[in-house]
Amino acid sequence: MTWYQYIALAVVVSNLPGCQSGLQVATGDGQFKELLAGTLVLHQDIRIPPRQSHAVFQGGTFSYGSGEYAPHCELEVRKVQETAQTVHAGVFEITSIKGITHYVRRPHRIKLAAAGDFQLLADDSGEWIMQAYHFGLYSEDQPNVTRLICGGAYNFPFYARYPDEQEIRQALGDAATLSLP
Repeated sequence: MTWYQYIALAVVVSNLPGCQSGLQVATGDGQFKELLAGTLVLHQDIRIPPRQSHAVFQGGTFSYGSGEYAPHCELEVRKVQETAQTVHAGVFEITSIKGITHYVRRPHRIKLAAAGDFQLLADDSGEWIMQAYHFGLYSEDQPNVTRLICGGAYNFPFYARYPDEQEIRQALGDAATLSLP
């Protein structure tokens, strides 16, 4: 190797510690930490309705659907069944974490005023997104439970963001605890 190659190798190696793998989550106090695998502890049995694959937690309560203006979490099962399913209280290992963007269409357009071809403050994009963490789950006792999806509020692409740690805890309430190391 020439000394140019040694210098190039030294520059590359010295910059490697600055690279980070994985996702970052806001802690709620303006700080960030790396999102690593942990556990989800479900403190109560959760009923999944017939012909559905998930149950929703929002604002600390369990429901079958979520409002689009606040962060929420969804517990998802592998199989959709014709009868109700019960996910029993227990501990689930988090096996993977992915950051996913969900694209949704807004139900209506917003237009402040219009006359002919002139429009004042019209929103024609019609597209909202939700930034969400997908936590892959595993439990030997309940292999049908596949993931916990925790997403921020639906919003325009510029304003959408992932939920922070505190918002995830608020969405889950007393029903579950997400432990991230």
